[in-house]
Amino acid sequence: MKEKNGITLIALVITIIVLLILAGVSIATLTGENGVLTQASAASEETRAASIEEAVDLWKIDHATNKYASSVTTQDIKKLVDDLIEQKLLTEDEKDEILGNESEDIEACYQIKIGGRTIKFANDNWDGDKKINEPVLKAGMTPVYWDDSGKEIKEGDEGFDESKWYDYKAATGTEDNTASRWANAKTEDDSYWVWIPRYEYKLTAKTGEEAAGKIEVKFIPTTVTEADTENYKVHPAFKNGSSNNYKNGEWDNEISGIWVAKYEMGLEEWDDTTSNWSPKKLTGSTSATDSVGDLAIEEGKRRAVSKPGISSWRFISIGKSYDNSYNYDRSKESHLMKNSEWGAVAYLTHSQYGRNGKEITINNSSDFYTGGSNAEKAITTNKAQSTTGNESGIYDLSGGAWERVAGYITNGNPNLKTYGSTTVSFPLVATFTKDTEGYKTLSTKYSTVYPFDTSDTQQKNGEAYRNASTSETNYGYGDAILETSTGYTGSTGWHGDYSYFVLTSGPFFERGGYYGHGSSAGAFAFHDTNGVPWYGNGFRTVLVCE
Repeated sequence: MKEKNGITLIALVITIIVLLILAGVSIATLTGENGVLTQASAASEETRAASIEEAVDLWKIDHATNKYASSVTTQDIKKLVDDLIEQKLLTEDEKDEILGNESEDIEACYQIKIGGRTIKFANDNWDGDKKINEPVLKAGMTPVYWDDSGKEIKEGDEGFDESKWYDYKAATGTEDNTASRWANAKTEDDSYWVWIPRYEYKLTAKTGEEAAGKIEVKFIPTTVTEADTENYKVHPAFKNGSSNNYKNGEWDNEISGIWVAKYEMGLEEWDDTTSNWSPKKLTGSTSATDSVGDLAIEEGKRRAVSKPGISSWRFISIGKSYDNSYNYDRSKESHLMKNSEWGAVAYLTHSQYGRNGKEITINNSSDFYTGGSNAEKAITTNKAQSTTGNESGIYDLSGGAWERVAGYITNGNPNLKTYGSTTVSFPLVATFTKDTEGYKTLSTKYSTVYPFDTSDTQQKNGEAYRNASTSETNYGYGDAILETSTGYTGSTGWHGDYSYFVLTSGPFFERGGYYGHGSSAGAFAFHDTNGVPWYGNGFRTVLVCE
């Protein structure tokens, strides 16, 4: 008989295994991490991301050239996102990721990660994770923070952790907030600066026997120039005021934040004997003749610094305070603090990201030491004097010395010229002649002019400011004057702080009170000054690094 051949069970099993291996290899080739389909999908996502990024860049350019409007709001960003959805470049889920919570309490995310790219719909330094504008650093600025033991750690030190640099943490409830960590940086002269990020705010006036009202803050990117949420306002210190004559203390473009001197400015002089800079202790109790005279900074000889535990620089006029701040560092747009910038710090301090409505402890150092004393580790022991209740905040905002700010009335008083004269290209006082309407035209991004009444009294001048604010659009807010005081000749500010408006021979503003003013000193205190060099008047500098 002829022998018949067949497939054995073993051969069948082997065949099946081989086929499965080949199928697995084929599937892996198509769908694996480096598979054809995976790579095709990644390439598709990368192409989509590039298209979205190009569309967003073109949109930014259009807005920068004012093609659409003079201001950009959250609604504009929503419109852009909707257009991208219509073009099949974005999905509805991605829209929610970009815009955040679609309720009235919208979070400004304004960025998304697609195809390995992070596409930012707002300004490039918006931190989508922390929902805040990252600090803008320029040459010579080094990030610094303090650990739980109070030890200072700066970038470049062993153990520096960038994630610990800052965390603007909101308080819950009504308790004092000491957990928020504001960003700090040091300049090459070892001065300290604190980052105040761009924000919008809602202010609720105090009622009845309350010590103060309430301020709620939302951090926003520079793309958002008009608040969408009801009763919120973008703080003027961060806004472009070139179209309204800077009447609220604005800047000349939309900025993501400002660097504020951590302490009242001190005076250091060069010592040829030791070849070092040494702080000068200023003494006396009347005028400039008691100490250093009306001096200006001078390269290699005399400089202004923001450091703890040194005597604040006093005994100089308002004009010299202005010049010394202006000339501190032109590459960083240094300038004397304005009322609007003081207000930006005071409001953030009072908000849930600062002391959550609690008052700062006064710097009652009778020697005018910055940070409360010249003792080692004063920054740690005097944390209650900080805007955050910890080492990361701003000091000397309450007490220390009265702080001169770049704000005044053009009432024609001789002190405007005698003590307000400056030598820099942008003068403090634009005109020395009387001009009741000067606040509309004479302000610059470096100084702010206020209205006054022809009677030129504190109460009437304050009322003139209030009346002007109610009769004009978007005027009279953000400076911690109108919104946080009920009168102009007493202690009617929040927490009982001084509220004396400028007048006659005292046409310049000063802020914060000084060491002996007790409860009348504080972040909401304002007063008039004639600008004369005096033992109780210091100053603070601000940087804009954009």
